[in-house]
Amino acid sequence: MPRAIVEDPQVTIEREQSYLFRDDGHELQEVSWQGAACRNAEPDLFFPISAQDLITRTRALRYCEACPVRAECLRVALADATIVGIWGGTDEVERARMRAGSRRLVAV
Repeated sequence: MPRAIVEDPQVTIEREQSYLFRDDGHELQEVSWQGAACRNAEPDLFFPISAQDLITRTRALRYCEACPVRAECLRVALADATIVGIWGGTDEVERARMRAGSRRLVAV
């Protein structure tokens, strides 16, 4: 029977941070992303251990509330289902629901 591969949370955090804040001038390194409210925040904050980790989730979402790049951040996260953690004021479960809802609208 196949076993689920569980990635070390720190590896996931480092991969997501490097994806968003890489220094090669590619994709998300546009000037507008440099103003992201989470830019200098503790990365662990945006990767709650579980959906029930409400304290961490609430703290992360506070950064998103007035973030100038929130809409773009959400657009990127919705376009890439492999992105985990808090992005654009949502988590991966909320984004999956949003994607499913938009597919239903297109199908109608």
